[in-house]
Amino acid sequence: MDLRDAAQELYAVPPRDFTTERTALARKAKDGGEKDLAKEIAGLPKPAAGAWAINMLSVHKPEVIDGVVRFGVALRTAQEAGDAEAFRELGQQRQGHLTSAVHAAKDLAGELGTPLSAAAAADVEQTLRAAMADAGAAAAVGTGRLVRGLSGSGFEAVDLTGAVAAAAPRDLDVPEQEVAAKPAPKKEPAPHTKEATPPKEAAPKKNRPDEEATSLADRRAAKQRAALKEAQKEFDAADQEAAEAEEAASSVWDVVNELSARRTRLKSDIEDAKKRLSSLEAELIGLTRDAEAAESLKKRSVRDATQKRRAADQAQRRVDRLG
Repeated sequence: MDLRDAAQELYAVPPRDFTTERTALARKAKDGGEKDLAKEIAGLPKPAAGAWAINMLSVHKPEVIDGVVRFGVALRTAQEAGDAEAFRELGQQRQGHLTSAVHAAKDLAGELGTPLSAAAAADVEQTLRAAMADAGAAAAVGTGRLVRGLSGSGFEAVDLTGAVAAAAPRDLDVPEQEVAAKPAPKKEPAPHTKEATPPKEAAPKKNRPDEEATSLADRRAAKQRAALKEAQKEFDAADQEAAEAEEAASSVWDVVNELSARRTRLKSDIEDAKKRLSSLEAELIGLTRDAEAAESLKKRSVRDATQKRRAADQAQRRVDRLG
């Protein structure tokens, strides 16, 4: 067992078991004579809730992480190629991919007995957004050993310092599909060489066809860059609105989950109350039967007592006469 294997095992456990599992792994290494490894394992940090949820996706639903990474590759490729139309179209789809992935993380966390808070869900979304924007971040979320959330907009490299436990250089390599998706750099045409010729008088400069073509290409490139800039501006505005809408939807999602849980508890309480009511009704029927029997006994006792009292009074009167 090395540090990477230990971390892979450790970061797959629920947060409530993290400390216990870390202690057990460190003790196992120490008992095996690997004191340095035991210290390294004992120093592994507990992941944030959002990072843990992404680790769980990597372990239990890798297709969700793979979908995010592949979509990010397509988005960055369109941006680097200056394909404004493709970039705009992918930008409109991005929030839908993020929302789907966040819901998958929330559902999985609930199934594993550790529901995500609204803040943790927001951290998951921000981290997956960074993974779409940056190849290094995409590699980090696929390790299953994420320690903290990531943040990035696509304009600067995402800071991965301390983001992955027991990180090795290969863990943060750019995925192969990223390299394959990037357009090959254009080669500059080799300059034509001609034999030296005697200098001639300067002639009026004319635009050659290749110069005109280059000028046209420059204008097209400038136009494309302007279109891309405008598309980026529209995307940023739409993305901000989508993020706000997603935040509102996430809050509603939490409300729905809370109401659903309360409804389940109330149904359980109602069932318990129904059972209790049935028991009380049966007890009431028995008490009513006993009360009716006691009432009949009371009437007979009163009648018997009355008759005996009359007999006693008659006997008293006879005694009085004889006396």
